[in-house]
Parts: sequence; structure tokens; C-alpha cells
Amino acid sequence: MKKVLLSFAVWAVASASFAQDLKIYKAEELMEEKNYTEAQKVIQDVIANPKTKKLAFAYFMAGEIEGRIINDQLEKMKSGTCDSTLFIQALDNAIQYFTKSNEIDHQPDSKGRVKPKYLNKFEITPKNYPGNKKRIKDMLKYYGQSASFELRRQNKDSALDYLIKGLELPKNPVFTKAETVSIYKKDKAYYNQLGYFIAMSYSEKKDYDNVLKYVDYAIKDKKSMRDGYLMKSEALLAKGDTATWLEVCKQATHDMPENLNYCQNVLKYYDDHKMVKEATDMADELVKKSPDNKVAWYARGCVYMNTIKNYEEARAAFSKALEIDPNFTFAQFNQGCTYVNELMSIKDKLTTDRTKVEQYNADMAKAREYYRKALPYFENSLVLDPERPQLWGYNLQTVYYNLQDGELKEEMKQKEADMKKVQEGNMAGSDFITKYNITKK
Repeated sequence: MKKVLLSFAVWAVASASFAQDLKIYKAEELMEEKNYTEAQKVIQDVIANPKTKKLAFAYFMAGEIEGRIINDQLEKMKSGTCDSTLFIQALDNAIQYFTKSNEIDHQPDSKGRVKPKYLNKFEITPKNYPGNKKRIKDMLKYYGQSASFELRRQNKDSALDYLIKGLELPKNPVFTKAETVSIYKKDKAYYNQLGYFIAMSYSEKKDYDNVLKYVDYAIKDKKSMRDGYLMKSEALLAKGDTATWLEVCKQATHDMPENLNYCQNVLKYYDDHKMVKEATDMADELVKKSPDNKVAWYARGCVYMNTIKNYEEARAAFSKALEIDPNFTFAQFNQGCTYVNELMSIKDKLTTDRTKVEQYNADMAKAREYYRKALPYFENSLVLDPERPQLWGYNLQTVYYNLQDGELKEEMKQKEADMKKVQEGNMAGSDFITKYNITKK
């Protein structure tokens, strides 16, 4: 008699479980009728009931219902009637349900075997479904849309949350490690952009740890590289990590050959701290790493001119930079500076005693030769950037003053006077160029 009663008990439990599982199909039917509210209620009841056996399938169907809501809102987006709040909520729910379905689907059976039924395409008569993996893959970029919705409503913190969710979604356990890598690689521009926006958001908050966590995404994209390096360097300085900051500036110099800021920052740091060896090593490292980078050669020229005082080596470096880009204004200017600075380094050896006529004349001629060599480079920088008198103005006026001799004496006097007007803002650099017919040498 006991055995019979036990059989009836097992049958009763099985019948209850079967009834719960049947409700999944009822939810599916309601979904097909677009009665999403009722479908959600039915499937939630199934999920909450401990008697449900096909729990992985139930969670999949819950995600499928939310997916249909998302699709409807995407269609309405075309006519401007999308309910963004409903879209965002449905997306959060869908990802949660598909992920949970996948988790349950990968639980081992009584014999320790893992045989997922709902990972990939599966058939529930008479309908085929693509599986948890495909469903989540189709939604990979929807968090970016959610972030856009929140930004329009000025919900910046919520937008940031969805940007992060979007960036992290390829790491969902429904994907293998190889699939995750493939997703990031295939749509790297999209994910780099998400990382850029995330880093920007944290930069505004001065949350430097999170800036550093995400900013490399921005640096990987040419469009956001400049802002990325700026955020990274600011974050490192704010955290007092000077060693890493220096390395980042060097890398930025390599990656952005048109940007002088990072090179100059490093040079200034080494110069301020009298770090001659470090400056020399950096100069050698830059040209070795980036032999076709004009800024690398420019940096080497600056180090040898300002720190080591080896003017021949500095001129060779600036010449190399100008071979790469003849219109490199700063290299033109600094090439001129190598001659003036070299003259200043030997000025104590030149006589200023006019009573020693022969020696005085010889030394003045020697000094003027340095200025003559510097002149074309300063004038080149004037022609290349006529709106920047703060760069070349004083140096040109000095050269014109010191070349007031021989046949060009009066011309140099007039040029000196006019260059003073340029520096005072009473004459445009372009007008000076026209008046004296100055051309790039």
C-alpha cells in the first residue's frame, strides 16, 4: 500500500511540474499576440515557482518576451514614438534573463555532464529559436543606445552606467574567451568610442583611477587619441605617478608626430630637474624608436642644444627633422637658435675693447657670421607662422640689430625698427613679409 501511495505522490509532483512548464508555452502564445504585459506575468509566475523543471527555458522565454518589446520600440524609433524608458528596462531584463538561462543551462546533470540545450539554435515545435548566445550578440550595441537616451534626459550617471555595461557585455559568460576577443576586434572602433566616453565622464568627475582604467580605449582610436593622452597624463600627474607620466609622454610623442606638447613637457621636466643623462637617453630612445618622426629628431635637437650644449649635434638633429618636414616651424626656429646660443656660449672669449681694433673687428665679424647663419631660419619661421611674433619676433629684431654693417646696414636698421612694430602689435607679420619680400629659404 505504501508503494502505491508513493507512486501517486511522485505522479502528483510530476503533474504539477508539467503544468508549470506548460505555462511557458502560454507565455509564448501571449508574446506572439503582442500581449507583453500578460506574457510577462505568466513567465514570472513560472520562474518564481519551485516546481518548474524547464527553468533554463523559462528564463530564455522571459528574455525573448523582453526582446520582442525592444524590437517594437526600435521600430517605433523610426517614427519618433519610441518609449525610451521601456526600451532601457526591457534591455536590462533581457540581458539578465538570457544570462541566467545560460547559467542554468550549463549546470551539470546528476552524472556531472554539461549538455546545454539553449545556448545555440534549438527547436520547440513548431518554432525555432536562435539561443541565448545569438540573442545577447544581437543586443551588443543596445546599451550604447540606452546611454544616448539617458544623456538626452541629462541623466549623466545613468548614461555612464550603460556605457560601462555596453563595454563589458562582450565578456558575458555566454561567449567563449575567443568569441569575446573576436567581438572586440570586429567592432574595435565602437568599443574604443565607448571607452573614450567613459574615460571622459570619469575625467569630469576627477575620478582618476577609473580614468586610467578606461582611457586606453580612447588612445587606441586615432580620432580620440589626443584627448586620451591628455586625460591619461593629467590623471597620472594628479596621482603623483611621475615615472609613468614620463613614459606616457614619450609614447604620445611617438604616436602623435604632429603634437609637440608631450615632447616639450618631458624636456622641461628633465631640464628643471637637471637630469642630463635621462634627457640624453630619451633623445636617443625616441629617434631609435621613431626614426621617421620629426618630433623625435626635434626632441634630440633640443636636448643637445639646451642640455648638453653640443650645437653641432643639435643642428644635425634639427636638419633631420627638417628633411622630414621642411615646414616644421619650431625646427626652423630652433635651428636658428643653435647659432645664437653657440655664440652666447663663447661671448666671454670675444673682445669688447674697441681700442684693440684688429682683434675687436675680427671678433665682431665672427659674431656676425653666427647671426647671418641664424637669419634664414628665423625668417623661415616668420614666413611659416606670421601670426606668432612671440616665437620669432625678439630673435629677428636681435639679428637685424647685430647685422647693421656694410652694404646692408640701412636695410637692417629699417628691418629692426619694423620688427619692433610687429612685436608691439603696430604692424602685421604678413605686412612685414610683403614689405621686404621675404621668402622661405
